[in-house]
Amino acid sequence: MRVKLEPETAFIGKKFAYLFLGIIFGLNAITFIWFFSFSKLS
Repeated sequence: MRVKLEPETAFIGKKFAYLFLGIIFGLNAITFIWFFSFSKLS
């Protein structure tokens, strides 16, 4: 049971890590685009 459970938890952890990095990268990209367009306007 334990041998079967460990790869699953590792896979879920990797999935969450990728999701977390994706959210951070997405927010940074949105902030950068918004700042760039805002500085272009003024």
